[in-house]
Amino acid sequence: MYKLLTTKGQLFAILLGVISVAIALGTIISGVKSNYSMGDDLNDILKNDATANFDFFNPAINIVVALVIVAVIAMVLFGLVHLISDPKSSIKAIIGLALVVALFFILTSSAEVAGTAKLSELVDKNSLSDGISKMISGGVKTAVIAALVAFFSAVVMEIINLFK
Repeated sequence: MYKLLTTKGQLFAILLGVISVAIALGTIISGVKSNYSMGDDLNDILKNDATANFDFFNPAINIVVALVIVAVIAMVLFGLVHLISDPKSSIKAIIGLALVVALFFILTSSAEVAGTAKLSELVDKNSLSDGISKMISGGVKTAVIAALVAFFSAVVMEIINLFK
């Protein structure tokens, strides 16, 4: 299986992507053409007609969800296999993951329940608990910090590579 994926894995991924896009676009275009004209503004229809049916978007959403689930399962499975087969080389990844998890819990525990009026309105509208609100805030802050660290480390590494 490993040899097949290393030789033909990219081809399988591209074919799966093309098939997924074709199915999604086919259902969306046929759904729009059967109920609406291509010049209709679907946002206006959704705002003005409570009985409007946009179920033709569901296959596209379901395909994306299924592909994300398959990718996460594959990522975890191959990560565990690599970790078990060569734990010594995976120590940096384990430390990095532990730091990200620690940062998430620190930011979640120090987060405010509802900081701004707009955020408080959204929390009330969606009836989120205080814990969920704090987890969302901690997750967003963790993602922003991780993106900034990745950006600045890429810039620093490029500058270091200039002088090598």
